Amino acid sequence: MTNLFAQKVGEAENPSKSRYILKLNTMKKLFLIPAMALLVVLGMSFTTLLSETDPEPNVQAQDYVLVNGNWQAIPEQACTGGDATCRVQFGEEGPIYDLYDEMDVNTRKDDSVDGEPILIQP
Repeated sequence: MTNLFAQKVGEAENPSKSRYILKLNTMKKLFLIPAMALLVVLGMSFTTLLSETDPEPNVQAQDYVLVNGNWQAIPEQACTGGDATCRVQFGEEGPIYDLYDEMDVNTRKDDSVDGEPILIQP
């Protein structure tokens, strides 16, 4: 006697073989879960920005000049404080700008030098 259901779905007549095929298909699908978990762990290992052993980021002090209405950061200049405003000049023939501690027109740096601008090579 033939199993009509097994013939329709293409399964074998032996029910133990059908269970074996069902288990095999289930195991193939369950293999994806650990593989996906491994991929997630691998991807997450690259997402850390700083470790505990990394030193603090190197923050450099900067001064600012106001060029055509826009602030431009330059390296910290050695102005010692005095009555005159500290100024910088970009290049030998370049324009001269007042120097600021922050991006605020009320934070001009004072200089006790003879009023000559500090020369900055571009």
